[in-house]
Amino acid sequence: MRMALFLAAALRGAAALRAPARRHVFKASFASAAAPERSNPWSSLGLRDDLSALAAANWETPNAVQRNAIRAALARKDVVVGAETGSGKTLAYLLPAAQAAMESKAPKGPTADAPRAGQYPTVLVLVPNRELGTQLARVAAQLGGDVAEPFDAAGKPFSLGARHGGLLKSWPFRPGACPDILAATPSFAAAFDKDLDLWDHLRVLVLDEADMLLDGGFKTQVERCLVALKRVERRRASAADLVDEVVAPCQRVVVAATLPSYGLRSVENLVDKHFAAAEKVTDEAGRPLRIHAAPTTLAHAFVDAPADLDAKLALLEASLEPATRTMVFCKTAARAAAAAERLAEAGTPAAAYTKDVPPERRLLILDAFARGDLDVLCCTDLAARGLDLPAVDHVVQLDMATDVVSHLHRVGRAARAGTAARATSFVAAENRDLVAAITAGDTVDQAFSRKRGLRKKLRKAG
Repeated sequence: MRMALFLAAALRGAAALRAPARRHVFKASFASAAAPERSNPWSSLGLRDDLSALAAANWETPNAVQRNAIRAALARKDVVVGAETGSGKTLAYLLPAAQAAMESKAPKGPTADAPRAGQYPTVLVLVPNRELGTQLARVAAQLGGDVAEPFDAAGKPFSLGARHGGLLKSWPFRPGACPDILAATPSFAAAFDKDLDLWDHLRVLVLDEADMLLDGGFKTQVERCLVALKRVERRRASAADLVDEVVAPCQRVVVAATLPSYGLRSVENLVDKHFAAAEKVTDEAGRPLRIHAAPTTLAHAFVDAPADLDAKLALLEASLEPATRTMVFCKTAARAAAAAERLAEAGTPAAAYTKDVPPERRLLILDAFARGDLDVLCCTDLAARGLDLPAVDHVVQLDMATDVVSHLHRVGRAARAGTAARATSFVAAENRDLVAAITAGDTVDQAFSRKRGLRKKLRKAG
């Protein structure tokens, strides 16, 4: 029965992948077609008429994060967009980036037909994994962008492609074949840090999920990219007296739902160091955007649970409601697979979403879940960032997150764009200090602080 359920979902997913358009899959829950007689609120932000019309066809009105981020980005300022999960940050940076790409393609004289034209992107978006690149392509498709290779500009306002991995020895795009916007992992981009033509061509650099990119395993690769960009800008500045037209500096855009600050490893301090001139986006009243917090529309329950997996799975089954889209987070791929199998055998359509599942199959599973053919997605932290699934009603932490950042991104998969949802976290003895820090206030800034000794305490407990 379990295999039949999954194969049926996979076949429907395969058909969806072959369809010419998939905009229905991830459309935001607040989307509706703009009424012809009403003014377009997106056009008041400074967007091009064609781009604002595409935005209005899918999202009725911009929220505060999007309004202020778009205005700042269109003013060609360096921007830090720090806001809670589900607040629409992807659209907030993608619209100005698409506009920059569209305007860069406009004929500007003899240089427009240079032999290397179209070999490098106008916009580079650094993302920590392929899942975020895939999600970005879905949003770009809703804006009319071309997201399928080989890229064909005919009838499309811009193109967007994704690359991951750093094993290539030469630039993979021929002249005229590169997308306008390239989403890439740091390992891919850093492999070409000596290709100064690439960095010289960039007009916008975006760091999406900046806290992951500026800390841990990505830090060295991202710094190589930033150094390459500075190198070409210094070269440009030294030659300013010898050229007729000075190229504007590449715009930097930093995007994150969490920018933890703790001692020497403060990601917030790294942002201030590398992007000192960046304007931090605020709300209409000039106050900082809400960050380091779960969505206000999320009802959260912490449930004491035993460490035994079978007992936890019994609690999981009891906590689920029929025909409700639920994401279940587990600490390992094996536990996620066990949870999916247990639920499927009990008659609940479920599948595992982990690195152990091949990428192509993950796409099919994700589409089946988004359409409602699968009720439950049992996943690891691979699904904690970048997946914009507005219809998720319930997030369950079968295994509680080990740190505050992971917790916020996990529960932030639900209650997106202001919708109501709930989260249930199963708490074992070793999780209680973390839960106490999470529930201490409206935001969890205090939980990032080393002064509280929380990180040290959690490491010892682990």
